[in-house]
Amino acid sequence: MDDLHLISRLVQALETGEQAVLCAVIDSADSAPRGAGAKMALLSDGSFLGTVGGGTVEHLAQIRCGRILAGDEEPGTARYDLGGEGSDTGMVCGGTVTLCFLSVTSALLPALRSLSAWLEAGSPCWLSLALEGDSPALQVYDGETPPPALEGRPIDRPLLQNGLYSEPMGRDGVLYLFGAGHVGRALAPLLAQVDFRVVVFDSRPEALDPHFFPGVQQVVQGSFSQISDAVSVTPRDYVVVMTPGHGADLEVLCQVMACCPRYVGCMGSRKKLAFIREHLTKRGFSQEEIESLHLPIGLSIQAETPKEIAVSVAAELIAFRAQALHGPKGTSCPA
Repeated sequence: MDDLHLISRLVQALETGEQAVLCAVIDSADSAPRGAGAKMALLSDGSFLGTVGGGTVEHLAQIRCGRILAGDEEPGTARYDLGGEGSDTGMVCGGTVTLCFLSVTSALLPALRSLSAWLEAGSPCWLSLALEGDSPALQVYDGETPPPALEGRPIDRPLLQNGLYSEPMGRDGVLYLFGAGHVGRALAPLLAQVDFRVVVFDSRPEALDPHFFPGVQQVVQGSFSQISDAVSVTPRDYVVVMTPGHGADLEVLCQVMACCPRYVGCMGSRKKLAFIREHLTKRGFSQEEIESLHLPIGLSIQAETPKEIAVSVAAELIAFRAQALHGPKGTSCPA
């Protein structure tokens, strides 16, 4: 579950008079199952949203969330050792994980409403947890006003320092998928399931039947030669190009490269991609710009069918996003 859905659900709970408990990973080391920014919430009906990594750590976290919701335990932080023999979890992954437990009451409704609105709009914003004192305190800030402790410091990843946890949120942009053919139809729902905000663009109205694209944010019909008439690609966005033809691929690439999105990939054979590189050079793009493209798109897993190709592309995008948003991570411990 992504941050938008989790925060929106907490807002709904508070608006109906319910309470909840939010559990967030605020620090991790080595092979912890999830890094800082992972979140889980317990609602009044006993249901949990999200995950902090599964396994024993999540089980212990769920128990504590239940006690906090029942008033039998105070909010706060807890550090779990995953180091094997003698650890407090019995897990053998290695590393540690620190969780923050926060009571979600009506006093937080204005802040969570603001946070939900910023996330819905795709606007950069901040979540801050002050950890000192009797209970963690939550505050939110828009992208133009970072937490006071971070003013003047370019922080692009979660940071725990001096009793303050600061997490930039809403940093991930839209994923524009140009081409609604067989692979596009397999890929778009898969990307939506792993929390990309997907917009599918094609010139063919018959290709854009919404039932092909469950979970996507939007389907858009427009001209591949004039994409700016219908969409606005920004440096925070991802672009996947798999139109019906070489010429349309080239036209889309020329337009989106001028917008400098964080990721651009194009599907095709070696011959087709040689054509793309040659003509991008003729259009005046530098070798460095061309080399920054993911050509061909997807991980090399011998994929052949549309669904297999979709898996290879989704895997590459997940890896790229994780690196961009969270930096390198040690080998993960399976739940």
